[in-house]
Amino acid sequence: MRRNGRILEPPRPAGPHVVRRRFQGIVGKRRTMENLSVLTSAQSAYMGLKRSAMAIRGRGANVFTQWVGDPDALGSAVLLSVILRSLGAEEVRILTGSLGHPQNRNLVARCGILLQDPNRDRLRGGLHCMVDTSPPLGMLATPGVDPVKDYFFVADHHADPAEVEENCRAKGVRRVRLPFVGLAVGSTSAFMAVIAAAFDLLDRLTPAQKAAAALGIYTDTSALLHGATPLHFKMFEVLTRSEETQEILDELRDYRVPPEWYAYRAAAFRNQEVTGAVRVAPVGFVRDAHRDVIAEIANELLRVEGTSIAITIAVTARGVEASVRADSRLLGQNQQRIVRVIDYLLEAAFPGLSGFRHERRPPHRVEGGACVPLTPEQRSEWHLDNGGGRVGGNGPILAHCQELARQLVAALRDMETLQPAEMQGLLEVVAGAEAAVPRNGKQGENAKHENGKESDRGRKRE
Repeated sequence: MRRNGRILEPPRPAGPHVVRRRFQGIVGKRRTMENLSVLTSAQSAYMGLKRSAMAIRGRGANVFTQWVGDPDALGSAVLLSVILRSLGAEEVRILTGSLGHPQNRNLVARCGILLQDPNRDRLRGGLHCMVDTSPPLGMLATPGVDPVKDYFFVADHHADPAEVEENCRAKGVRRVRLPFVGLAVGSTSAFMAVIAAAFDLLDRLTPAQKAAAALGIYTDTSALLHGATPLHFKMFEVLTRSEETQEILDELRDYRVPPEWYAYRAAAFRNQEVTGAVRVAPVGFVRDAHRDVIAEIANELLRVEGTSIAITIAVTARGVEASVRADSRLLGQNQQRIVRVIDYLLEAAFPGLSGFRHERRPPHRVEGGACVPLTPEQRSEWHLDNGGGRVGGNGPILAHCQELARQLVAALRDMETLQPAEMQGLLEVVAGAEAAVPRNGKQGENAKHENGKESDRGRKRE
């Protein structure tokens, strides 16, 4: 631990004139000023790595991503690997538990990225690094990964530094030498790309490596539309100048999905609970190789007109998983409250287990998730050790997901009672339906009862 008692203590930041001198030739004078805060962190990372060359030379390094790797994590890991090798690292291993999305598997195969097991294949005595996620290992984004006490380099745009500090203390982490947590960027790959540019390494990257980094920027900013800054546009443009890189990137964006994904989607829309502007979709059993479809369905539900919060619930071999997507633009001026609403919902159904992320300026789009480990009794009852249930089928697994969906809807109703101002605009669709005249012409108590029943149980079909 550091002398001042903090585990996360980044290097002392350089002055604006030093940052401008370093990055004006890379991103331009105007963009340097527009991104001065994050480029100050990039300057600290550059100097910290450069001054650590003696500690890096001749050693190995372990680069951990989330357990389930995504394009931003993999693109960042590729860039950090190139940087560490340029500073003399003997071997660098990218450690990822699994790949659940077809695009991620396509990325690894097309770009020749070698992934290794985060426990079995880590280099003994290697420098421990993390990208696109934060220590300690074994937490929400890295379940099942054996912890370590000391970290060399961390770059992550998701986590809150105060929360990471608290978690590190609780799990016995002694030191993070170069921590860059809570970066004000929409993509860690953009941050790592500008550091690589400072080391003059971008021209040494292969077209496949550039495509991997560019895809990380592209996906984590929703095609450069969400959370993208001038830095993202510039680094994406620099990485994709060659036609060969553009062709590879086109292949990676135009990925195919397994046919089972459509069965999952059908189950989600068939079983969804709709309460005002909130949609909760129980899916049932999802095979481990397809688990990224849980988040994909949440994205699709959020695109339904009038939806502010979309939640997907499914059972995988890892546990009961939920994925949350929300858009605060329907909520008027106080858009920050969407964060508080989702925090409340996830804590109600998955206490202490949620991993929730949102933009800091302001949170138009927020996302998160949770995973509850299965009990031995559930694994046995649901036959998960023998392959699990039928995709999109009925049965006890779907019933369990439906019960969780009902708990989330009940939590919404509780919050409406306890904090009505927070829920304004989220349940007004249902309120409007109760006031409407039904088709049979009945009004008063009977009409209110019929519509109230529909809103409590959720409309199964839209």
